[in-house]
Amino acid sequence: MKKIMIISAAIVLLAGGGASAYYFTALGDDAVIGETLDSEAVAAETVAEERDALFHTLPPLVVSSHYNGSLRYLQVKLSILTRNEETLEKLRANTPLIQNALIMLLDTFKFSELDNAEGKEALRAQAEEEVRNLINDEEVESVLFTGFVIQ
Repeated sequence: MKKIMIISAAIVLLAGGGASAYYFTALGDDAVIGETLDSEAVAAETVAEERDALFHTLPPLVVSSHYNGSLRYLQVKLSILTRNEETLEKLRANTPLIQNALIMLLDTFKFSELDNAEGKEALRAQAEEEVRNLINDEEVESVLFTGFVIQ
């Protein structure tokens, strides 16, 4: 009986040791590989953030509309942010198309919608998407308001 207990204890210890060895060697490699891939993704993201910001400033855009019984004007100044030289060249080459698309977009908004931060952010996000789609380039990082006047 005592022999069976000793043999059983030995088998349990060996099985536990084998399972631990498997866990730390086989699964440990996957964890290290995952950490390496995560490190590479972070490094790629850091490189993208370290590239210099490039801005394409558009001429002021002006639209008019009747609001509360009088003719009102909206003037918007925009800069488009990218970190890619090729994208910047696309933006420069397509400035008239971008201006036209953004003027048409501005015309779809009611001035009352642009009286608050939420309305301005909605316009900014739509302008950003419009520019990306127009030049077919995901390297457009952001569209920024550099001036916003309703008169």
